Amino acid sequence: MAMLALVMLVGALPARPAMASAALIAASNEAVGGLGACGNNKGKDLYNCVADVLDRLNSRIASINVPETHRALQAASEGLRAANSKTQAISALARCKAAISALIQRARAVGGDYAGVSAISGVLSRAIQLIQSKG
Repeated sequence: MAMLALVMLVGALPARPAMASAALIAASNEAVGGLGACGNNKGKDLYNCVADVLDRLNSRIASINVPETHRALQAASEGLRAANSKTQAISALARCKAAISALIQRARAVGGDYAGVSAISGVLSRAIQLIQSKG
């Protein structure tokens, strides 16, 4: 009986990172859609809209244990809300993207699953593009 429980536990372990990655990807896809809705805004309204999207993304992934990602997204959102120029807004997003890129590099180094975090990086890239073109 104990052996069966151990086999079931070990068998479930690889599924957790895959499930977390799938949840991060799904939340990121939703965030990209939210960014599309921000495209009608400019300036401060755009920065606040993008910040709202990042807040929703962060909230959506709250149950996933990715504290560095949560902190980076929250800092980016706060930076966007404080931004008064395109340069400040892009800088807030670039700092977040750099933090996420560091996570991806660490995951690659240990052979971990980084697809979900990579999807979040894609959201940040899209947000930067949006602000560069509309900001």
